[in-house]
Amino acid sequence: MRASIYLILMFFLASVLPAQGIRGKVNKGNKQYADKKYEQALTTYKDALLDDPLNNVALFNQGDALYKLKKYDQALEAYQKVLSAKKTRVLSKANYNIGNVYFQQNKLKESIESYKKALEFNPDDRAAKYNLELARAKLKEQSKKQKKQNKQNKQNQKQNQQQKQQGQQQKQKQDQQKKEQQKQQDKEKQQNKDQKKKNKQPQQKPGEKKKMSKKEAEQLLKALREQEKNKKKKTVPIKGNGKYIDKDW
Repeated sequence: MRASIYLILMFFLASVLPAQGIRGKVNKGNKQYADKKYEQALTTYKDALLDDPLNNVALFNQGDALYKLKKYDQALEAYQKVLSAKKTRVLSKANYNIGNVYFQQNKLKESIESYKKALEFNPDDRAAKYNLELARAKLKEQSKKQKKQNKQNKQNQKQNQQQKQQGQQQKQKQDQQKKEQQKQQDKEKQQNKDQKKKNKQPQQKPGEKKKMSKKEAEQLLKALREQEKNKKKKTVPIKGNGKYIDKDW
């Protein structure tokens, strides 16, 4: 980018304004500006604007000093006040400087529009043409980088999502394995508990009859009685004619 900005030099006839008026103050500020004493120049331009707050030359050059001090927002405000001027030369230079401010702020679309306006007022402005093409090229490059970054972000997002899903599946698998292990441990624990309980019960010796409990004895006796009762019901006596005949052998 061509870093140069336009500075409006102010010359008045001595008979029009006194030497210590706006003419003298603006010219003093211009000298300070040329000596790269931008803070002093800014102060001098502000002093001149106290005499005439709407003076386009003082406003324009104030914007230049602010630009050199990298106070871009304030410089932009000063340049925009000059856009009410009627001279195309002033309007061309003001739009050119506004384009430079936007370029420094990386507002490339606004910068491009300002350079176009500058060329509308002065189509032969080489600096405006150069900076216009530079801003367009930089905007195109940024657009390509942004697309590439968006693509990379999308791929990273997809990869992160896949890793997250794999992590969840792995966790589910581990949880299932833990559940199965716990289930097996509980089963073995219960088996051990049952075995210990069984071992505590008295073992029956070989040939030794197991003693029946009172309840078991009563159940056995009841079953025998029921069996005997059923047996009697099945036995039917043989009936005769009531006479006894002694057979003669």
